[in-house]
Amino acid sequence: MKGNIMHGKLKIFSGRAGLPLAQNICRQLSVKLGQADIKPFADGEIRPRLLEDVRETDVFIVNPTHMPESNFFDLCLLGRTAHDSSANRVTLVIPYLGYNRQDRRDRPRVTISSAFVADMLINSFADRLLLLDVHNEATLGSFEKKGLRVDHLYSSSVSVQYLKKIMSKNFVVASPDVGGGARARAYAHRLNQNGHVVFDKSRTEPNQIKEKSIRIIGNVRDKDVVFVDDLIDTGGSLIADAKAAKKKGAKKIFAFATHGLFSGQAIARLDDSAITEVIVTDSIYHSSEELKSRRVKITVLSVASLLADAIRRIHEGESISELFI
Repeated sequence: MKGNIMHGKLKIFSGRAGLPLAQNICRQLSVKLGQADIKPFADGEIRPRLLEDVRETDVFIVNPTHMPESNFFDLCLLGRTAHDSSANRVTLVIPYLGYNRQDRRDRPRVTISSAFVADMLINSFADRLLLLDVHNEATLGSFEKKGLRVDHLYSSSVSVQYLKKIMSKNFVVASPDVGGGARARAYAHRLNQNGHVVFDKSRTEPNQIKEKSIRIIGNVRDKDVVFVDDLIDTGGSLIADAKAAKKKGAKKIFAFATHGLFSGQAIARLDDSAITEVIVTDSIYHSSEELKSRRVKITVLSVASLLADAIRRIHEGESISELFI
């Protein structure tokens, strides 16, 4: 470790879903993973306990908040436990922030779940959040309004390097929807492309594409296409876009998303699609068996080094802006 230590000794702990990534982060920083015990009762209720003294310590807790909800409670309760155990500062490292898609009231009698989740994280008594490619950055203001500092990282520092290696000379960057246009524009710039393509569509329900509603804004004919997005859930939208691109004369289809949820039969559906390769990060852990495919190539890029560098910089009071590209 180098620099001026600002908040005492550094310790990193993990919830159950964040363990593989947290172990890799600790290897990057040459520190031991903190020992915690998260015991479930017979009904599934959890009781976390830190097995190490954290008094006057700079504590970082790593855990994504995808399903099941116990992953979210692991994170919040570990944060509260560290606070109540007199940690000097508590930072929640959330590689994937769930519920962030539910960021608006788009129909009657629904709640804005992202705001509710923000309130719960604030009530964990954490001092700071370290996030990676959230679905809607505008929601982050709700944390800072209530005094919770937020650092937001982008996986482009690892994904752009990989995409430069695999893409042909004749390709175009694509957004799977209008809302992702800014992301596609940024990737096109970093991949030295002039412009990008947008796939506009209508949805009847979450994960349900309205039949024949896809409209391609831009040209994909005789080009490889690389879709960039924040997450892949069931894969339905991506698969429909790939099919539409092929009908318009596209060649190979690639897709990058920071967070691979791969819900239900997503891998099997991707195997039966027009997509050549799907690239995700290890923000959400999947075993090799879970990612086993018949045809489509599934590539997992690690964000451990990126998160480790951010943790070191936060711990030593340095800027993390140099991590952005």
